[in-house]
Amino acid sequence: MQKSVNGPSSIPVSIQLKEQLKNLMEQRIYQPQDKLPTIRELSGFLRLKQQTVEAAYAALEAEGYVTLDDAGAAFVADKLPKKSAQVDQGIAAKQREETILSRVLEKAKQPAFQMAQGRTKPAILFAECNVVQVQEYAVELEKATGYTVKPCLIKDLEQFASSILNGYYDLVVTTFLHIEEVQKWLDSLGDSDVPKVIGCLLESNLQSIRELQQLPPGSLVGIGGTTWEGAYNFRQSILNAGMTHLELQIGSMEYPSSLDEFLSAKPSLIVCTSIVGDYLKRQSRFLPLLIEDRYLNAQSVQYIQQCVEGRR
Repeated sequence: MQKSVNGPSSIPVSIQLKEQLKNLMEQRIYQPQDKLPTIRELSGFLRLKQQTVEAAYAALEAEGYVTLDDAGAAFVADKLPKKSAQVDQGIAAKQREETILSRVLEKAKQPAFQMAQGRTKPAILFAECNVVQVQEYAVELEKATGYTVKPCLIKDLEQFASSILNGYYDLVVTTFLHIEEVQKWLDSLGDSDVPKVIGCLLESNLQSIRELQQLPPGSLVGIGGTTWEGAYNFRQSILNAGMTHLELQIGSMEYPSSLDEFLSAKPSLIVCTSIVGDYLKRQSRFLPLLIEDRYLNAQSVQYIQQCVEGRR
């Protein structure tokens, strides 16, 4: 029997999104009175259900972090709650959260279990759709946490089903772009002891939405990917977000002349990876570049550590 995505074995995606947006506000990455992406923009760009973002925004409003106007637009509150007040205001939401991996980690402390699993530190499976990105994320997270982090393409998840069911992995991590997809797959395994899924909110995603929002209608945006797959995925995120006021042209380092083509079209903005950016800068020094390297932000890494250590 399959488990519910919002059942006791998982942290609702809306709560994960709320907590990580909250961290960005507390760190002043989003400043008071800053406009947040609309529900449609954020859900479309991150490939989440609109109800998920609606629930996250409603919770942030209830806790005093955002204000919502009559049109549904969200703005960072003029004054964020004090730390002492956060606990009281967020207690209802916290009661809905359970300690991630509590049973697994209790077993993991036992030497016999550690020997059986062949490891003495937490193990994380990082799932993503892009070969380059998933390898970079895994290395980055391993360096930041000291955990064992195994990269996995989403299309290859089935190959890890046995090790997941045998309890080797303490946590499955992905980006918000894929969290609902990965959670659905884990639920299909039909086992109550499968690990939780944690989504990483990529700060670059939010920055890209903000920059694209501000472009006037009819603006040409060049999308430069290290691979065609990455370029097409980013284009689809923009379309999903409903940013129909933009004209989009894609190119890839796999076919450099495609990048030269949109350079000659003189786009208002070029969104690209740093690898593509280096190439474009060699063609022209003065370009409107927005580097979209999808690094894990510090808040996401901290959230993962708190989950593994049983503090969430």
